[in-house]
Amino acid sequence: MSDPVTTLITTDKAVANNELRLSICLRPNGFSFCVTTIGQELLTFGEADFDLNRPLAQLTSSLTQFFADHGIPTFGLKQARLIVPSEHFVWVPAHLYDGTRDQQYLDMTSSPEDGLCVCRSYSSLLDSYMVFSAPSNVVTAFKIALPGIDVLCQHSVLVNDLLKQRSTMHPIILMHVRERVGDYEAYYGGQLLLSNSFPAVNDDELVYHALEVMKKLHTETPDMELTICGAVGREIYGLLQHYFPNVTLYTGIPFTYSNPQFQLLHTYKNALLLS
Repeated sequence: MSDPVTTLITTDKAVANNELRLSICLRPNGFSFCVTTIGQELLTFGEADFDLNRPLAQLTSSLTQFFADHGIPTFGLKQARLIVPSEHFVWVPAHLYDGTRDQQYLDMTSSPEDGLCVCRSYSSLLDSYMVFSAPSNVVTAFKIALPGIDVLCQHSVLVNDLLKQRSTMHPIILMHVRERVGDYEAYYGGQLLLSNSFPAVNDDELVYHALEVMKKLHTETPDMELTICGAVGREIYGLLQHYFPNVTLYTGIPFTYSNPQFQLLHTYKNALLLS
């Protein structure tokens, strides 16, 4: 069974593997991926409908074949990362962190379902560990197909120094929209105040949670900025403008490109991948 690529934009520019970064972001029906240089030049962007629920051996083989078919290097990369949107996560300050207690940290905040493994990543920006759950077979298959790949959850990527520094001028709430979920990061005074996700079955619930974050964190200032990304449509954007003084689209970390087709890429929809 073939796994179709629904979008593929690339360039023929030759770059050594050790100057490349590969990012992969899981989606409900597959994954998106991009290859950039260490200088943040975008070389490849793609989206694939990919069955991630197949048995481990078959999944590993299919991933390996997929990357080979599309010229995606799997060895000797500067960095490779797999971004897994997770519903079970917790930040643990480094000075309190005990690597033998990852499962306990998660159990104190939520109850992960069967078939999930516990992962962790370190954030130098926060000097904290993100402990989160991820689909076990999927993580294992990607680690075999892409040796040395880092596994991150959405909050590890959405928390970034760019927004932290901008929040010294005014409060910022970042809202990342996924299927039936909103991820929120709130900053003020150069500090991260909140990093959490809330279920949302419709646009009204997304707005409600954004308003609750703003009110509870006392960031209701005339210059507060709500910046949004992910599965954002005109309806939610217009709705948010009724409640917030300054609504912007968050497009991730700026990149350069030589292929003009990248101009057609909706970066705000793929900010999690391109950050």
